[in-house]
This record gives sequence, C-alpha cells and structure tokens, in this order.
Amino acid sequence: MSIARISSLVALLALSAAAEPVADASELVKANDKALLAFLKTYKPEVKAQKDSLRSLVNNLFSFQEMGKRSLGKTWSTLSKADQDTFQSLFHKAVENTSIRRLERYKADSTRYSVSGVGEKTLVKATVFQGTDTSKVVYKMFQEKGKWIAWDLVIDESSSLNNYRDQFKTIIASKGFPAVISKLRAKAKD
Repeated sequence: MSIARISSLVALLALSAAAEPVADASELVKANDKALLAFLKTYKPEVKAQKDSLRSLVNNLFSFQEMGKRSLGKTWSTLSKADQDTFQSLFHKAVENTSIRRLERYKADSTRYSVSGVGEKTLVKATVFQGTDTSKVVYKMFQEKGKWIAWDLVIDESSSLNNYRDQFKTIIASKGFPAVISKLRAKAKD
C-alpha cells in the first residue's frame, strides 16, 4: 500500500470516528491504536501529509481543552476569557507536538483492552506488550456531543494531566501565569 494511500486511510478513519459516535469507549481506542500501528509501519516524519494524518489521530482521541482546563486547576477560573483562549490554543499545540514526537516511536506486538466505570469515570485500560516489556496505559474518558474523548492519559501510573498540573502549579507559584504562557509558546513552536 502506498504512503499516500495509508495517510488517506488514517485521515479517513479519524474523520469517520469523529463523525460517528462509538457506543463503547474501548472500541474508539482500539480503532485508533490499530490505525496508528498500521500507519507507523511506513511513517516518514518529513512527509507533511503523513505528519498531518498523525496529528488527526491525536486530535481525534483527546480533548486538549478539557485536559488544559483541568491542568490549571483553580487558576483556570481566575483567568480572563482572553487568557483562557490563549492558554488553550498554546496548550493544545504544545501537547499535540509532544504527543506526535512520542507516537513516532510507538511500537506494540499486541495490546489487551478492558473498560471500567461509567460517564466521566470511564477508564479504558490497555496492556501493551512489546517483546518482553509490558506497559499499562489508561485512557480517562468522557462523552462529549455523543463522542468518546480522553481527558487524561496515564502511562505506567504517570498521569499526563497530573504532570502538567504539577509543572504549571510550580511555575505559577514562582513566576506567575505569564511564565506558563511563555513556556507553552516555546513548546508550541517545536
């Protein structure tokens, strides 16, 4: 299968998953994971269309808006609408860039999935096997407009949301909220 065709297939899968609600959160995670693994077999980061397709897969599964809001904790409600919008835009781009760099190295021989909880407490747990290594990945999910979407990703007991929250809390305490924006601006450019 050609690189362009795989890129198109991944983009189509991401768009169709976004358009049709999935009754089971694990089905969305499985579909994205399957598409990602197939896509990465021929992925070339220097090909813009492929990078854009990878970006689509990331954007299809995560609510950067919810993760960003939660990562600021109590600070969120103290910000003006303009500051919230600036933060959301930069946070989305920075996390998206980081996620793409990490996904470019993702490999798995097999993955086992399970679901627990309901509503905002829905967890899709994935056990990822790569050679003799095993990783535990937990997607914390909720439904937004009939679509399952993740608001946190926990890899081997390390929460993305908590990591961002801890970083922002430290920066805000020592340098203020503008320093968070500066840091995100730098990461959003990567």
